[in-house]
Amino acid sequence: MGVKTLPSEVFRTVEAVSRASVYEAIVERISGLLASGELAPGDRLPPERRLAEVFGVSRSSVREAIRVLSEQGVLESRPGSGTYVAHNRRGEFIAGLADSIAAGRRRLREMLEVRLLLEPHMAGMAARNATGDDVAALRDILDAQRAEVATGGTGGSSDALFHERLSRMCGNALLAELTDRMRDVLDEVRDDGLVTAERSEASLAAHGRILDAVESGDVQGAQSAMRGHLERVCAMLFPDGDFA
Repeated sequence: MGVKTLPSEVFRTVEAVSRASVYEAIVERISGLLASGELAPGDRLPPERRLAEVFGVSRSSVREAIRVLSEQGVLESRPGSGTYVAHNRRGEFIAGLADSIAAGRRRLREMLEVRLLLEPHMAGMAARNATGDDVAALRDILDAQRAEVATGGTGGSSDALFHERLSRMCGNALLAELTDRMRDVLDEVRDDGLVTAERSEASLAAHGRILDAVESGDVQGAQSAMRGHLERVCAMLFPDGDFA
């Protein structure tokens, strides 16, 4: 019998995008398909790009969900072939699901802690080093984010570019490299933080305050604006106040 490749329509759009983590919603969706029997051992999943389109999320969110499920032995990647449902017992998956989600929340918290440590200082460095070209580039990115939000998008891609440009304005190659290496995880955090119109507007306003401080060379103002921005992100992602 040949390998069954599931049609992407089986997965449908993730509706729980207002949850604390987009990838958790994907994990739960796949677990539901497994529990219902729509997913069976040996089934091949559609490619990451197609899953991202169907779920309505970024590829990094799909990749993170697949990573978590692979670590639990639910999925397995076969080089040159794709991602498959592993031949494991369903009970093992259900038992490990809660642990996976808890681990994901810890990882998200740790990434936010790193951002709070680094990015306010980086914003201050950017304010000190900014050239006219840097400011113009940031303003172009902010305009693109505003246009995305105005048409119903999250502005997530421009959000990422804004922070990336700031990191390169620091004049510190190691910080820029560190930011590059964290990009996939940062994309995951941004997906989580920009899933409603209200959150997208809040991000847009915060970026405007950061840009104003950078343009005026206000080091402390840029640091304060970035810190306030990230603290609001933490409050959005951990609304019960369990982020310390």
